[in-house]
Amino acid sequence: MLEFADRPSARTRITLFVLLIPAAPALAGETRFGVDAEFSHYTNVNRAAVSSEEQTDNAVALEAYAARSLLLSDRSGVVVRGGLRAKEFFDFGDMSSLGFAGRAAYRFQPSPGFTSPWLELAAGLEALSHRDSENRDGFILSVSASIGRYLTDRIRIEGGAGYERRNASEGEVYDLANAKFWGALDYKLTSSVTLYSSATWLTGEQVFTLSNTAAWSGLYTYAKASASDPVFAPAFGGAAPTAYKVDADTTVLELGANIALKGNQALDFGVTWFDSKADEGGGRYNGATVRAGYLYRFR
Repeated sequence: MLEFADRPSARTRITLFVLLIPAAPALAGETRFGVDAEFSHYTNVNRAAVSSEEQTDNAVALEAYAARSLLLSDRSGVVVRGGLRAKEFFDFGDMSSLGFAGRAAYRFQPSPGFTSPWLELAAGLEALSHRDSENRDGFILSVSASIGRYLTDRIRIEGGAGYERRNASEGEVYDLANAKFWGALDYKLTSSVTLYSSATWLTGEQVFTLSNTAAWSGLYTYAKASASDPVFAPAFGGAAPTAYKVDADTTVLELGANIALKGNQALDFGVTWFDSKADEGGGRYNGATVRAGYLYRFR
């Protein structure tokens, strides 16, 4: 299924907040390196369409990345970022993955001034390889356009629209396309604590899973593709549930806090709620992801 981190995540937004204009000319041309370690708890890791089939799991992830900022003029700049990420699930280990993610963003500020709005165009590529879930392997392409501004020296807002396409290496279930629209609000509570929030709406295709098909026939009646999903078979007595690709609308809400520590270190805590409803057949699933992270930026 499409992980809802495949949008402007807290990590991406915090990184661009630091690196892009109006980050000042001092950052131009620098390459910054960092390591992020994260623990996550998933309340519905299998995106089950029936609440009684929902499975929980925990995961740890480690990412190493490099980001370079280039000042093109006194009101425009580019940031490119590339990283390697390893993710390990505790119970459903076949879903553990290695991935590469790259992103390039161009930002232009039409008029000078700290509170003047800026425009951003961005594109990203993510490649994923899972331990033993070939139908999830593949890559994700995304493009987006957004506008943002600082209302005060403490408050920052942003809104945008984008499109993302996931291509699966095997089968059709994880060939997914989604348009997305989002708004974000960051509030600098103190000199070291930033609270952030976002609301995202995706419309397109999602993957639902179902073990007891007799409980609900609507899902497979309107499915555009389906396949056995053995990753979750241990939770159902060895019988693999079925993954269905359906047209769906999804809402994602995120709240978090980034706490700067001494030096180039920070802690990041957040929770993400998601709710996905199939366009036809009445299918629906929801859940939450709770995370705690440690971020280290090399000088």
